Amino acid sequence: MMKPINVVLNTGQLKSITKQVRDEGGADNRFDINLLEGKLSEDKWADLLKTVEFKKDYRAWETGNIAVEYMNNGKKSGISVTEAEYIAYVLVDKDQKENVAIFVKTEIFKAMCRKYVGDEKRDVKGGDNYHSHLILLPVEELLNAEFIFGNKIKSPDIDYADAPEDTNSWVYGCSECPETYRSKNKELFKTCPECHGKGKTIKMEIQ
Repeated sequence: MMKPINVVLNTGQLKSITKQVRDEGGADNRFDINLLEGKLSEDKWADLLKTVEFKKDYRAWETGNIAVEYMNNGKKSGISVTEAEYIAYVLVDKDQKENVAIFVKTEIFKAMCRKYVGDEKRDVKGGDNYHSHLILLPVEELLNAEFIFGNKIKSPDIDYADAPEDTNSWVYGCSECPETYRSKNKELFKTCPECHGKGKTIKMEIQ
């Protein structure tokens, strides 16, 4: 009878084996290949959690945006100086219940924010005495397929029956000036940028 042989494999070798099995169609939810992949993923995330910067946004449920600081008092701060490999945003509902946490690789998250630098509606000042420079990043950008996968997702070749030609949107207006803003968010919290420049804080309302 042959003696049992103990083979010690490192994580890289295990990943190579599971990839070969899956590529050759050998993965099956009845067998251990899937359990092994899950275990490798767990181990990876256990290591990654050591380099994750957690953020919590208390108003995203109301505004549809997360406020990302990149400068304070004229110096780089926040996302500009973080050394974490991943950014995790914890989002809460109106009762402040933590409903979801979204992990995004820091370099991808920075790219999401970078495209709004200089945008008069999304590159704003805030925080104590308006000393912080913030990007108001739409929550849906956290799952932007083009940034996450590095390519545009092709539209399906089939037609969807009864699909509407467009989506609902609402026009918000300022009670103090003619400024308007169209949004797909029916519960948007937005102050008038025109009045803000004059030192007034006026919440825009649906017209």
